[in-house]
Amino acid sequence: MLRAFVARRKSLLCRPQFTSDTACCMIQYVKVSSTSHMWQNTHVDVRSGVVWVQKVVPSLETFLSLENHLMIPLKFIVPFEDPAWPQEAWGYPLGMHCNYLRVSKQQGRKLPFFAVKDLERLKFPWNMRQCRWDVLVLPSLQNYYDIHGHTDIPQNFVVPMGHHEWPEILWNLRLGQIIMSIKYADTYKPQRDACMDELHKIHFSTQYWKERMWDSKIFPALETFRREFGHCNVQYKFVVPDSENWPQQTRGVRLGAIVANMRCRGDYDVMVNRDKDKLKAIGFVWSPDDERWSNRILPALETYSKVYKSGWVPLEFTVPESEPWPEQTRGLKLGRIFMKIRQTGSYSSYVERDRDRLDAIGVNFKAPYKK
Repeated sequence: MLRAFVARRKSLLCRPQFTSDTACCMIQYVKVSSTSHMWQNTHVDVRSGVVWVQKVVPSLETFLSLENHLMIPLKFIVPFEDPAWPQEAWGYPLGMHCNYLRVSKQQGRKLPFFAVKDLERLKFPWNMRQCRWDVLVLPSLQNYYDIHGHTDIPQNFVVPMGHHEWPEILWNLRLGQIIMSIKYADTYKPQRDACMDELHKIHFSTQYWKERMWDSKIFPALETFRREFGHCNVQYKFVVPDSENWPQQTRGVRLGAIVANMRCRGDYDVMVNRDKDKLKAIGFVWSPDDERWSNRILPALETYSKVYKSGWVPLEFTVPESEPWPEQTRGLKLGRIFMKIRQTGSYSSYVERDRDRLDAIGVNFKAPYKK
């Protein structure tokens, strides 16, 4: 009946009214043509049956036929002077209209009675993120796995245009960026949780990435670090160099930052627990301060006491590069460390822990100052 009414009254002008019963909004856009550029005002009246029949439904049907989906961007406006689109809808802000419908649905407001059946017929997507997951993201992941045998997708990967192995709806999808947002921003978490079985079949999970990263890059890099430097106390700024001494897949890895997060945040905890014996075997250092105190400072103090028969270290003293000083202590600015402990209380927990060993060599950080 509504469509018949509209057909009989083509000249009907629908003027939106800002009342409690009428929801409408207004945007401005530039009308682009080959001859002119002019500002116009377009009213979006979501309660108007005329607008719905003449503009919205034909535009939705056209969008669906062209794109094979109804994930219409918020800023989408029906193109001007394009014969593929209904002329009465040219310039209509379809994206804003669709967004209002979704917001109304989410807020529990009643939808216009004349729109319900059309929305059901067109299978209008009420949850855009869920729709993107169902239509674009999950199918693209599965297709990538079918083609490559894995889902180790590069950050810059874009689904190729016109490729026969990819459905047209997925062409030009920036899949690499989507994967990065999943990895680092945890996007699509509800969708991923609901599709756990499908994702496991294609080896797509955050746990799987961590295991692969650990096994192929992190632990081999730690083993090489130990072999190269004779210890496994990785400093924060260390990045694996582009050198033949390092496995190809580890080069460029920010190993220092990864190790710092393992120490303070518990990153890779499952793999750490699994390989704790291997980490112990390479001397992985969990506490750099503990390692420095136990393997360098305390042995240097003990050697100093034996050589100089004193527990007081002058400020300018640096450990010599010779016997009988332990190799790992050589070059240590022991005098500065000694004074820093006295003045600031550095390494206080280790000082208390090893109080007996310090007393045995006559080191007292609270002793009166000696000139």
